[in-house]
Amino acid sequence: MNPVVAIGIILGAARFLDIIIWIIIINALLSWVLDFRHPLRRFLSAFTEPLISPFRKLIQRLPIGGLPIDISPLIAIIVLRIIIGVLYSIARSI
Repeated sequence: MNPVVAIGIILGAARFLDIIIWIIIINALLSWVLDFRHPLRRFLSAFTEPLISPFRKLIQRLPIGGLPIDISPLIAIIVLRIIIGVLYSIARSI
């Protein structure tokens, strides 16, 4: 594969993950002011819930699972940022 194409694909994936992070942030902020049944929240949740739900299940198993605030979006963002960092370092090494 052409290195330019490979770098483009990797950087495109990193940008896509950046967009997902922003959708998670927007959905988390809107959860404070809009009901879950609101059409915008339902639309955003369709993208974020498949990413956040594994972290939510993991946090419930930990001793801190009884927190009154859901930190699973924060954990998902941290993991996605690590993946983006790995993608950028792969792109630099090509």
